[in-house]
Amino acid sequence: MASPVDMTEYRTMAENALRASRATGSRRVVSNRGPEHARAVTDVLVTSAERHLAFLCGYFSSDIFDASKTREFLDGPGAQMSVLLDHMPDAAHRSALSELGAYMVGDDPKLRVRRLEHPATVHFGIADERDVRIETDTQSRKATVVFGDPVVARSATRKFKSLWDAAVPVTAQELGASATR
Repeated sequence: MASPVDMTEYRTMAENALRASRATGSRRVVSNRGPEHARAVTDVLVTSAERHLAFLCGYFSSDIFDASKTREFLDGPGAQMSVLLDHMPDAAHRSALSELGAYMVGDDPKLRVRRLEHPATVHFGIADERDVRIETDTQSRKATVVFGDPVVARSATRKFKSLWDAAVPVTAQELGASATR
């Protein structure tokens, strides 16, 4: 387990890579290992996104996804989020989605969730079709994060859309999610 100082330094390094990518228009790559790093870099993706987030993940674990940061993103103007799950959350797996049900209701929900028929071997997240976190080892959470590479992001977006189209829609009720904010 990483120390709080290590995590502060890691988060700062990831934020600096993101800022440098925006300032120079060039890609920046960051590696992460373990759930602490995964949470830190996912927080950076969520807090830097302006319009759209897409995640393919196990069950949107509360250990990785911060529901309050996700709410802040979803409360932004025009914000949309799509989540593909490998598994439905259960009592053994705390999902941050349980706190986000209010965003899944209505004619044009800000949060849409679907479930894959079969678990994916790779998980990934895409922010605004420009930043991508690709988790190649879903058990250890080992991943590569690429900030500012629209080519990589578009490729990930195409893969996400093809999986999304074949996935089963999930409702807030099925997730046991609260429908109040």
